Amino acid sequence: MKNNDRLKTQAGFTLIELLVTMVVSLVVLFATLQLFENSQKSYVVQEEVAEMQQNVRIAKMFLERDIRMAGAGIANFSFGGNAVYPFKFENNIDGKADKAKEIVDAGNAVVAGTDLLLVRYRNFGPAPCKPDPDGLIASCDDLPQLTLSNSMPDSATVAVVKQDLEDNGWDADCYCSGTTYPQPKPGMPFIVTAADGSQSAVLFHTSTSTTNPDKIGNSPNFEYEDVKYDNKLLNTFPADSTINFFPEDGLYKATYYIDNRDGIPCLVRDTGNGGQVIAEYIEDMQLSFDLYRDTDGDGTLEKTTGNGRDLTDIEKTQVRMVTINLVGRSAHEHRNFSGQRPAMEDHAAGAADGYRRRQIAVTVKVRNLGL
Repeated sequence: MKNNDRLKTQAGFTLIELLVTMVVSLVVLFATLQLFENSQKSYVVQEEVAEMQQNVRIAKMFLERDIRMAGAGIANFSFGGNAVYPFKFENNIDGKADKAKEIVDAGNAVVAGTDLLLVRYRNFGPAPCKPDPDGLIASCDDLPQLTLSNSMPDSATVAVVKQDLEDNGWDADCYCSGTTYPQPKPGMPFIVTAADGSQSAVLFHTSTSTTNPDKIGNSPNFEYEDVKYDNKLLNTFPADSTINFFPEDGLYKATYYIDNRDGIPCLVRDTGNGGQVIAEYIEDMQLSFDLYRDTDGDGTLEKTTGNGRDLTDIEKTQVRMVTINLVGRSAHEHRNFSGQRPAMEDHAAGAADGYRRRQIAVTVKVRNLGL
């Protein structure tokens, strides 16, 4: 057989067939990569949307909880002899925080056009005393622990302790977070706790006396008269139970505002120890208030709305419901998407961009006002 005949019988692909195959393969590969890229983008978007929704929910939860508690334990809008209102509201702050004196570390980073809210209510849990700013009066936190020398039955109004109150500072004035407790003075709170920790009760000091008034120094026992709400204890406290100062009447206050942290808009809560980020990527907070007052003098309370302005002192006492409007956004701009921060109340809409956003509104009834 000749060579030419042998070549004619061998199978193979022509150059054109190979080129066609490569083109088809590239088209399929491109379509596969495009599908993967779109799936990846969709996954990233959904993750950011879920995170955005969670941030908005967290912001709402903190605001809703504190607003609902506003004014609790503040009788007649007075605390420690001073006028205290459940809210301080700054509408459309200017970005410098110079209107809101309670802000500790906001500086110039507060987002202009957003609202600011300070909430106050009585803190019924023990908290450390803040020291006397003048440094003249010892802190009540420095009062040492005392120990009962005798059993304290449930009908007792006197606690006999082992220590010398004069040597331990319990007969002198002490200071706690704006309140000075001159001795003797009714109402100084303390907590008595059984040695095994099985029971405790908050009592109030009324006076101090000694079992041996003629003895100078190192008196073996001092009587410490204590009165609970009903003038008697609910339990018997054995000897060696402990007594400690108990600042139960602290005033809780939290300031909420939108702050830029490294370019990220955040909802910040400041309780006096420096602002703490509650939720990131919260772009806007707008608040409005339902006020109930007798506007026409007929003895019936009418509902009015406080919106787009600061609250006056009188209006702060008339708040019954608060509407919270929040806007959260995604962490990054998304390609082929156009949006803008929506207009809310007196805050105009923002410029067009590629961020996705979630707006939420909730109305909270302030349970401790208007009782």
